[in-house]
Amino acid sequence: MTPRDFVAGLSEVMEIERTELATVDRALAKKGLRQLARGRFRPDITLTEGVQLACAWAGAENLTLAASEVGRLNGFVALTELVDEEDQFFAQLFGYGPREVPSKTFLDLVSMAARQLGAGKYPAKELWVNIEKCCSVDIIYRDDSGRTNLLFEYPFFSCPPEGISIFEHRRNVKVRVTINGAVFKWIFEVTEGA
Repeated sequence: MTPRDFVAGLSEVMEIERTELATVDRALAKKGLRQLARGRFRPDITLTEGVQLACAWAGAENLTLAASEVGRLNGFVALTELVDEEDQFFAQLFGYGPREVPSKTFLDLVSMAARQLGAGKYPAKELWVNIEKCCSVDIIYRDDSGRTNLLFEYPFFSCPPEGISIFEHRRNVKVRVTINGAVFKWIFEVTEGA
C-alpha cells in the first residue's frame, strides 16, 4: 500500500484527521525513517514504518518533530527480565523467548505484537498500547486471568528533572494516548498480510 493510501486508511481506522498523520509521515520521510518515492517507483509502507507512524503520532508533542519521537520510543526497553508466569505470557504474545524480550525496543515489541495479532494468535481487542507524551509507555493485554501490563523504562530519559525517575515525575497536564490492538492488526494486514 502506498504511503498516501496507507495514511488515508490509517486515519479512518484510528478515527483522526488525515492531515495529522500526513504531517507525521512527511516528518518521518524527511529523516529517512520511511522509504521515499523515486520517479514512478512508489514503495509500499512496511509494518515497521506503519507502527512507527501510529506511535509517533501518539507520542509527539509537535507532529513535525515526530522523527525525534521515534528515537525516544526506540529508547524504551522492558523494565525487567521476563521470568514469572505473567511475563511468560507476554513473551509468547510477542513470539520471543522470555529472555529475549528485554533486549528488544518498545517499537520492536509493538511490531511483533502486530504480527501475532495479524496471525490470529490473540484477539486484537484485548491489547492496548499506551504512550504518554514526553513520558512513559506500556503495553496492556487482558485475558481470562485479568489485565497484564508490560512496563518499560527509558535509561536516559530527558523529560523529568535530573535525579527524578520517570515514575516520580509529575507534570501539571499529562496526555496519554491509547491505541487498541485492532489498529496494529490493520497495519499488519495492509503491509505484510496482503
